[in-house]
Amino acid sequence: MHRIKFISTFVLAVLIFLSCSLTNKLKEKLSSKKEETEKEEPVKEQTKTSSKDEMAFYNSYIEVMNKVQEVCNNVNKSYYSDIPAPENLSKNTFLVPVGFSLATQSLENQTKQYRRSLYDGGPLSKLDAPDEMKNAVETNFKNTLAAMEEYSEVSKKVSAYYSDKIYKEDISKAKSYDEEMKTSYDKYNTLFRLFSASVKDNKPERDKRDPDQIKDPDERSSTIVVNAYGDILDAAENFFEKFDGMKYKEDISGARSTLEEFQKVFNDSKQEIVNAEYTETTKFMKYSFEDYFDPAAVKFMAAGKDFTETAPAAKNEAAFNKIYNSVIESYNRMIDSYNTNISMVNRVRNW
Repeated sequence: MHRIKFISTFVLAVLIFLSCSLTNKLKEKLSSKKEETEKEEPVKEQTKTSSKDEMAFYNSYIEVMNKVQEVCNNVNKSYYSDIPAPENLSKNTFLVPVGFSLATQSLENQTKQYRRSLYDGGPLSKLDAPDEMKNAVETNFKNTLAAMEEYSEVSKKVSAYYSDKIYKEDISKAKSYDEEMKTSYDKYNTLFRLFSASVKDNKPERDKRDPDQIKDPDERSSTIVVNAYGDILDAAENFFEKFDGMKYKEDISGARSTLEEFQKVFNDSKQEIVNAEYTETTKFMKYSFEDYFDPAAVKFMAAGKDFTETAPAAKNEAAFNKIYNSVIESYNRMIDSYNTNISMVNRVRNW
């Protein structure tokens, strides 16, 4: 009897042991499968734009913004300079609207260039930025570009009307054409202001590093150059904020003070770039500044100085517009040079 109880107890113990063992093995197997599943499940990478991409996007659209404004304003100003008001026009009026004709051609060329750049695989289409920034700026620019095309078509028609002397045969269109010029320019200008605001509102925060904390000589010199260019651009934009859209007989004290501040920032930044230590890899940064950016900035400052000294005494609006446009043109050339140089710097940076 005792022997039977012993055997029963032994068998029960074996069964319990085997049951536990099977349970543990099952758990291990399930756990192993779970780990394999987790390993096999692809991890989705979150693509992020770099600060260099954001700044390149911003700088490119600052350049676009300035060129668009320049070319459209030239059409508007040359139209009113070359073409009398309809009530002062007759079939016997002698006109030589060369400025208006040239400005109209420039507008057509610029509009075509930007359409290709944005829609046909050009440089603007390849720029990268965070979605919110990219969508805001590109949407407003597309709207502006459409308005530029409309303004260009109207300007071409009106330019031909006067350049080909059609007005001498049919003066009746002068008034309606004048209204079309005003309407199409106002439409462009409204959309351009929205575009301009979207660019400025999305200016990336500068990552201004301390070069004294950097050991690598190439990284240190590149950082000095990037910081200096950034200071110059900030000062240039501060000036342009005060200068942009200035009218004849308007107070220019704000433009004068910000131009003086730009000159100071430029001179200080220039010394930082010139005095930095370079290797054979980075020496081109100093040379490109000296050969390209420095002359462009000097011409801009000269045009700005001429404006602040002569604009208040300009004898009429046409004289004012001439020196005003000179500043715009030199400013845009400086921004072109800045974008070219900073792009060259960024191409060799890997930090």
